[in-house]
Amino acid sequence: MLLPALAKAKSKADDAYCLNNNKQIGIAIILYSGDYNERYPAPINWGRNWGMSYQTPGATMWLPELLQPYIGTNNDIVTTAAALKKGTWICPAALRTKDPNMTPTVVTNNQTTYVWTHIYNRPGVGYVTANPVSGRYTINVVSPSTATMLWEMPYWNQPLMPHHKGINTVHSDGSAWWYQGDPAQYDWWAYHSWEGWE
Repeated sequence: MLLPALAKAKSKADDAYCLNNNKQIGIAIILYSGDYNERYPAPINWGRNWGMSYQTPGATMWLPELLQPYIGTNNDIVTTAAALKKGTWICPAALRTKDPNMTPTVVTNNQTTYVWTHIYNRPGVGYVTANPVSGRYTINVVSPSTATMLWEMPYWNQPLMPHHKGINTVHSDGSAWWYQGDPAQYDWWAYHSWEGWE
């Protein structure tokens, strides 16, 4: 009887830990924008997992590096699954997901379970590259409370999403909240990353 109650309490603690991470990162992005002419950060792209695909012209740093003055964590280069540990850029629930791709993905993404909305996807259109989120003026957001700047992995395969079949997200107004996954949508980003930006 005690084990299910402990598991539920641990799950709730992970939810709160991750949502707090998201809020810290959201505040850091807002502070960064205030210091850089009201523009969102312009990292290389979504994260290290994506290599140099769709690279922001002239960008040389990833999001955790750009936000380091505001958060001050995640300088380690992680090369093994054993070195993974929770921190501002990593959700403990994401590390325990049953998705077999998750641990190697987090390692190659340099101990980061969160993904930046570099370029979004519009269903029926595809990648919207003409006006990326990276480097965009903060005033160029249609709905700041719904425009997602950051979301977490695994954002694919709804039954394996880390928070009760959902993910935590950060929006361009700095707010963070939980988003219920949809079992009919394999890839959250493909369906929802554009919302609020147009």
